[in-house]
Amino acid sequence: MSKVKETRLPYLNNTSVILITMVINLGILLITGWGRSFDLMFILIDGVISGVVTALIDVFLVRHYVDIAQKNRTLPTNLPVNRFMMKLPKNIYLFAALCALFFGLLTPLFNGIVFKYYDFDTLSLAQMLVLKVIYSYYLSAKIVELVIFRLVQPDLTGQLPDQTITTPTKHSAPRVTYFQQLFNNWMTDFGLNMFRGLIIGTTIVTDDNFVLIAPTLLRSVDTTGFISGVIVTFMTVPSVSQEIIFSVDSGKTKPLTESNPYVAWLPKNRWLLTVVLCLPIIVLTTIVYYVVMSFFGFESLNFFQFFFIRIAYTTMLVKALVPLIMFRYMQPHAV
Repeated sequence: MSKVKETRLPYLNNTSVILITMVINLGILLITGWGRSFDLMFILIDGVISGVVTALIDVFLVRHYVDIAQKNRTLPTNLPVNRFMMKLPKNIYLFAALCALFFGLLTPLFNGIVFKYYDFDTLSLAQMLVLKVIYSYYLSAKIVELVIFRLVQPDLTGQLPDQTITTPTKHSAPRVTYFQQLFNNWMTDFGLNMFRGLIIGTTIVTDDNFVLIAPTLLRSVDTTGFISGVIVTFMTVPSVSQEIIFSVDSGKTKPLTESNPYVAWLPKNRWLLTVVLCLPIIVLTTIVYYVVMSFFGFESLNFFQFFFIRIAYTTMLVKALVPLIMFRYMQPHAV
């Protein structure tokens, strides 16, 4: 699982930017798609519109917020420098056009792959709205991060000698280690679920050394949710807890001065904490899997179709778990 980040991009609150782009994208979808179903052609056209609109809105809003942050001296002084980012246009209009072109091509490609991969014929308005919320959020969040990273490069801002924030900041551009970690996480999930299948009989190795994997069925999703919940909990909570405990003990993370009764009652021992969190994670995982499969009309999904749903859900779950665990061990006298 991914490590706890001590520092991160963006260097300003990006919530408002993401919400604005999501609302506009959903508004466009409602206007253009009210009362109809969505076939592949509409999905592709909507992807082009979403990619262009999101990129243009994010570039100009982020430019505005970066200008304010620089004026208020609240940008970090030790921003990471990236030569490739500095080769992108300095002119904000050219940069916005380049972003619109890139994401206007990338987004429909992604939409089309998802549509065909899950064998959709058409999507209802409700199904499309849910998908739009999910991918609009991730699309806008990534665009905002990359736009900020471009706009804070020294060829546009100088060295920012008058800024007051000295906290170290994360390098935003994807690195080889990022993809290696992503690949390792995926392979770990893949291997654990193959092993799970061998135990419960859904994975069979034939005499000819062929591996047969049974599909995930809606009627048995409770078993899938239980096993996945246990795997996620024991793969995440102990390791994240240990890392945060070390960070607090070493002084890198400062404990809070006042305790929070909603969190402070959780066990200090990381293994007891894992056991306590396991049951709610199992319940949540089962509910999420059942709702997703029911909502999109999936009676069954093959191993790889369900694999990506599981990866997407696990990623969001871990992002929620890390702050919770961190908050627990930042309580006074927690470690």
